[in-house]
Amino acid sequence: MLENQEQIRERENHRVFKQLLGTFTQNDYTAEEKAIEYAHNIKIIPKIFYDDFNKNMKIEFKIGDKQLYKIKNLPEFYTKVLHQEPYQYGTKLNLINTRESFEKDSLPLLEFILKYAEIIKYNNEQLEGYTYYKKAYMQDNIFISNMGLDDLFDSLKDRTVAFQRNGKEKTVYFSSKEPEIPFNIKQIEKNKFCFKADIDVFEYEILEGKDYKYMLFSRAIYRCNQAFEDSVLKILEVMRKNYTNEIFMDEQELTSFFAIIAPSIKNIEKENLSPEIEKRCIPKPLGVKVYFDYDKNNYITADIRFCYEDFEFNPLINQKIEIARNIIKENEALHQFLKTGFMLDRVNSRLILAKEETIYDFLSEEIENYTKNYEVLATEAFKKKEIRSFQIKNLGIRIENNLLKIDLSQIGIDLKDLSEMLEKYQLKKKFYRLKNGDFVKLEDSETMDFLEEFTTNMELEPKDLEKGIISLPVYRTLYLDRMLKSLKNVEIKKDNSYQNMINKLENGEQIDEIQIPKDLNATLRNYQKVGYKWLKTLDEYNFGGILADDMGLRKNFAGISCYFRLCKYSKRKWKKSKTFYSYMSKFINFKLAWGSSKVYTNIKC
Repeated sequence: MLENQEQIRERENHRVFKQLLGTFTQNDYTAEEKAIEYAHNIKIIPKIFYDDFNKNMKIEFKIGDKQLYKIKNLPEFYTKVLHQEPYQYGTKLNLINTRESFEKDSLPLLEFILKYAEIIKYNNEQLEGYTYYKKAYMQDNIFISNMGLDDLFDSLKDRTVAFQRNGKEKTVYFSSKEPEIPFNIKQIEKNKFCFKADIDVFEYEILEGKDYKYMLFSRAIYRCNQAFEDSVLKILEVMRKNYTNEIFMDEQELTSFFAIIAPSIKNIEKENLSPEIEKRCIPKPLGVKVYFDYDKNNYITADIRFCYEDFEFNPLINQKIEIARNIIKENEALHQFLKTGFMLDRVNSRLILAKEETIYDFLSEEIENYTKNYEVLATEAFKKKEIRSFQIKNLGIRIENNLLKIDLSQIGIDLKDLSEMLEKYQLKKKFYRLKNGDFVKLEDSETMDFLEEFTTNMELEPKDLEKGIISLPVYRTLYLDRMLKSLKNVEIKKDNSYQNMINKLENGEQIDEIQIPKDLNATLRNYQKVGYKWLKTLDEYNFGGILADDMGLRKNFAGISCYFRLCKYSKRKWKKSKTFYSYMSKFINFKLAWGSSKVYTNIKC
């Protein structure tokens, strides 16, 4: 019986679905099966080839478990691992290329291969279509560049690998430790000495990485740190250029050798040196003493003494020193002073720190390094100078002759200093130096934050603080009280009139006590009563409120408008001072409307 079109279409749909299902289940099973079979068993074994003549290094790889197979096509290997595809390496190795298949020790090398195989892959793709460049194709090895050498070392650190050099097979160890190059110095005649490297100076090779130099020496590749480069490698290079591993010197040169060169060499053996020679030529450990003081200008002075056992001297005075000296350590110490900012005072043969910024930084941070590395001695005058944190101690507030009086006389610092400190603070300075030489820390100071806000919002200048008693309109009372609450550990003395005003206004006591006049020939609505009581409260404390029909309500008197004239009060300052009027919201809703120099508060219920 022939199938109709609908049956054919239905059968085709089932076939496609089974194909889709089979693709997922078969691939999952195969990948899972291979992953289990080779989980963490596959090794990558590198082999390095080095050409002395061309100074070229390349590397190839073998892969496998029990039997190893060469990776013949690195770009293809990269693609298979990227997409986790199977690959037949040999008759006994058909591998799904997943990272889980490789042993732990091979994973760094795998990442190295993937990084540089990708470069090779895209380089080869760019050469497609150019027959002339077909020979430039790279497939089975990686040439090591400067950056590649750094990456390769990281991948093979503390491992031994096969190494072929000029056709000869051997192994090399990638060592993270610097090589131990033995040196010795010996006396061969009365006034003749020989410094020798106990290696063939033509036996090693220096390999240039991007960030490091490497020493190929004997059966190892060493990564050299900067100190090794600046000492041992420099010595070996001088010897190599002169085709020798020995350098001869007399006693005077021997002294310079031990003062400048020997301190940077770890392995140096002394042979046949007499006690007299050692005493005259080999320096003892250097000690540094520094005496800190202040001069009449409040500059820091530093008197330095270099010490070799019991012998001390001032290195800033030209003099003949008959002992062996460690010039490198001496220069390091002097450089530390210069780095801090000390300058030479030739007249007094000492160092001096004159700039206030450097003195402040020295006292707040750098002096700790000196106390750790040197023997620091200080005069009593130096010890008494300090970096202080400013904290207001006492503050007095009273109401007198309808003015708010703030007493700064007991604030804990000279008022002239206080105004200058505030000017410095507004210029974002880190410190202020008092007349006695002490420093006051300005940054991260809650007290300075308060003073800056106080002078700005009260329309004061820093110089105004020198008066000692600040007079303000009484309507500033509530705003000032809010500001004072931000001060911690400050004794604030408030007189009774000030305290009573605060209590009544904040608690709403005053407005509730006010009575509507009995002889008023009108019946007021609730919002009109609130408006009357509020204006009466302003009048009670001389806050300057007056009644003004400024809302366009005419005779209906549907609302009350209060007009406040705030002398010298800009719009910006008013915004900061809105806290002063925030308590009004307990009784009424209000909004602000701006005139040129006036603030209007429209009361609505």
